[in-house]
Amino acid sequence: MNDGFHLSDFLRHIEELRYRVIRIGYFFISFFIIFVIFRIHYYSLYGYSFPFLYPDPYRNIASQFLSFLEMHVLPPGTTLIALRPTDGVVADFYVAMFLSFTFSMPAIVYHFGKFISPGLKKKEMDTILSLVIPAALLFAVGAFFGIWFVAPGLFAIFKQFDLGLGAISSMGIVNFVNFLIIYVVAFGLSFEIPVIMVGMTKMRVVNSEFWKKNWRYAVLAALIFGMIFSPGVTGFTMVVMALPMIGLYFLGIYVSVRVERNIERSHSDLSEPL
Repeated sequence: MNDGFHLSDFLRHIEELRYRVIRIGYFFISFFIIFVIFRIHYYSLYGYSFPFLYPDPYRNIASQFLSFLEMHVLPPGTTLIALRPTDGVVADFYVAMFLSFTFSMPAIVYHFGKFISPGLKKKEMDTILSLVIPAALLFAVGAFFGIWFVAPGLFAIFKQFDLGLGAISSMGIVNFVNFLIIYVVAFGLSFEIPVIMVGMTKMRVVNSEFWKKNWRYAVLAALIFGMIFSPGVTGFTMVVMALPMIGLYFLGIYVSVRVERNIERSHSDLSEPL
C-alpha cells in the first residue's frame, strides 16, 4: 500500500511538472514565432509614427535586435561575416530564442512558483514571492549593464589586440551571438547573488555571520565562475565578470545584516508584555 501511494504521488508530481512545462512552452513558442516571422515597422499618420508588426522573416525582430547590438557593441570598423551558408539563419534563431526566453520569464517564474508551492510553508512561500520582483529587476539590470556599459569596452580591447597582431577586425556572426548571449546571461545571473543571500537569511537557512566569515571563498567562487562562464579565454574577461559579483556579495552581506536586525527587532517587540 505504501509503495503504491508513493508511486502515485510521484506520478502526480510528474504530471504537474509536464503541465507547467507545456504552459511555459506555449509562451515561449508564441514569442519565438512573433520574433522570427514579424518585424517592427513604423507607419506615419498625421505626423506621428506608430509601430506595427509586419510579416518579414528575412528582416524580423530578432534581426533588428541583432543589428542594434552590432551598432552599439562592436567598435567602428569591425565587420560581422557569415562563414557558412547557414550562419545567418542560426544567428537569427539564437537571438529569437534568447528574446523568447526573456519575454517568457514572468510565465516561467509563475509556473515554477506554482509547482514548488505545495512543498513550502506559507512563510517560505511569502519570502520567495517577496524576492521575485527584485530578482527579475537585478537580472535585467545585470544584463543591461553588461550589454550597455561593459561589452563595448571589451570588444574595443579585443579589436586593439587584433590590430596589434596585424589581423583584420572581423568576427563570425554566430560566434558574436554566442559570445554575447552567454555573456549577458552570465552577467544577469551574477546579479542574483544578493537576492539569494537575503532569501536564505530571511528563511533562517544561514545567518549573516556565515556570509561574513566566508567572504574569501565567495571571492574564489566568483573568480571560478568568471573563468567558466565568461566568454573568451582571457583572464581579463574573467576579472570583469568576477568584480561585480564580489561587490554584490558584500552588498548582500550588508542587506542580510539589516534584514536579520529587523527580524530580531520584530520578534523582541512581539515578546514584550502589553
